[in-house]
Amino acid sequence: MKFSQWTLLALPAMATAFPGMAGSRSQMEAYLRAEIEREQLQKREAEPQILNPVGTLLGALGNTISGLLNSVGQAIVVKSNLRPEPNFEFRAPGSGDSRGPCPALNLLANHGYLPRNGYVNQGQVIEATARGFNMGTDLSTILTVFAILSSGDIDGLSFYLGSGKNGIGGLNRHSTVEADISPNREDYYNGCGDNHHLSSRLVKQMVNFAKDDPKKEFSFDVMAKHYAKHADFSKANNPFLYYFPFPQIVSVVAFNFYPAFFSNGTYGAGGVANYKSIMSIIGAEYDQSSGEFKYVPERWPENWYRRATPYGAVQGLTEGFTLIYPRNIVVPGVPQIGTPNLSVQTVLCDIYQGINSVTPLILGGALEQTSKAAAWALSVLDPILSKTALGCPDSVLSPNLLFPQSTREGGPQTPPRVPSDANTGNNVYNKIYFRNDPRSPQCNPSSN
Repeated sequence: MKFSQWTLLALPAMATAFPGMAGSRSQMEAYLRAEIEREQLQKREAEPQILNPVGTLLGALGNTISGLLNSVGQAIVVKSNLRPEPNFEFRAPGSGDSRGPCPALNLLANHGYLPRNGYVNQGQVIEATARGFNMGTDLSTILTVFAILSSGDIDGLSFYLGSGKNGIGGLNRHSTVEADISPNREDYYNGCGDNHHLSSRLVKQMVNFAKDDPKKEFSFDVMAKHYAKHADFSKANNPFLYYFPFPQIVSVVAFNFYPAFFSNGTYGAGGVANYKSIMSIIGAEYDQSSGEFKYVPERWPENWYRRATPYGAVQGLTEGFTLIYPRNIVVPGVPQIGTPNLSVQTVLCDIYQGINSVTPLILGGALEQTSKAAAWALSVLDPILSKTALGCPDSVLSPNLLFPQSTREGGPQTPPRVPSDANTGNNVYNKIYFRNDPRSPQCNPSSN
C-alpha cells in the first residue's frame, strides 16, 4: 500500500482517549531509584554485539541489563556507528550561540557536527543529521528547505538553530517549522512566547508513560499516548493552537524520533529507547530535590550507537500518521474544531498562520523576492516530492503568499500576542522550566 493510502486511512481515525497517568512525584522517584540501583548492581556495562559493515560477527554479546537504564541491551550494532566520533567532543554552548526547539540539532552543534555558533546552512545540516543520527537525505532536505524558506536566509541557504539575528527568524519563529504540540516544548501561546526551552512537566508526563511500558521504553505506543495527552491539553487550553499541514508534519514526526533516532541502536532490531538512551539527548536532568527536570545542554550518552539504516521521509511519515496521529486527530488548518475555542477569530488566525508557514522570513514587500523563494523551494523539493509515494502536487507553493491584512494579530507578520517576550531568545540552560500545566500564558516560568 502506498503511503498516501496509509495517510487517508489514518486521518479519519477517531481520537483514542487515554486516562490520566501523570502519577505522583513519589511514584516517579521510586521508579527512577529502583532503576538506578539496578544499574549499580551490575559490575560493568554489557558488551554489545559488534558487527563490521558487512555483517560478520566479531564479538560475543555479553550479559545485558534489562530495564530503564540499560545502555545498549541486545542491539546488534556496527562499531563505526558509535557516537560521538573522535574529535567531536561535547562543549556546552556559550551565551552567544544560537540554540532552539530542536534537541537533535542542538546536540549536533554541541558536539561540533554543526557550527557551534548555531548558524548553519543546508548542506551542513544534511551531512550532520546523516552522520550523527542516520537521517535519510530526503527527510533532512524537506526539513531544511522549509526551515530556510520560512525561518532563514534564502540567499545563503542558512538559518539559526534558535533565535535569529537581532531576534528575527531562526527556528524559534513560531508557526513555520516550529510547531505546537511538541514532545517536550510548550505551545508558543501558552508558553508566553517560550516555545524552545525543555518543559519539565512534559518530560514528567512522558516518563510516567514510559514507566508503565512493559519494557520501560519510550516506544511508539508510549510516544503516541504522550502525543494524545498533549494534543488534548492544547486543544482545550490554547485558543491559538497552530496545526497547519507542514508544521503538523514536524509535530507528529517529532514523536517518532524518540524510538527511531534517539534509541541506542536500531529500534526494532534490539536497540533500546529508554531513559539512559534518551534523556541526555534531549537535555533532561532529573533533580531529586525538586522532583523536576532541569534543562541542560544536549549531548550523547556514553556508549551510544546511531541507527544502522537511514530513516527517510516515507518511513517517518508513514509511522507518524499511522502510529502517532490516529490517537488524537487534530484537524489541519482548524484545530479548534470540537473545542470551545472555535470562533471566527480563531479561524481567521488559523488562515493567517497558514500563510505564515510558507511566507519567507525576509520579503521586502517585493513579489520578485517571494517568487524567487518559492521557485527555489520547488526546484529543491521537486525531485523528492514530485511523482513519489508522498503524492505531493508540484504546485503546493504559489508566489501569491501575502495576505492583504498580514499585519493584523495572528497574521503572517504578527503572531498572536503573548503577555511577555522575555523568553523568546536563545536557550538558557541549567534551569527548570514549566513545572505546572500552563493553562493560560505562563510567563517567566524558569528557576534555578
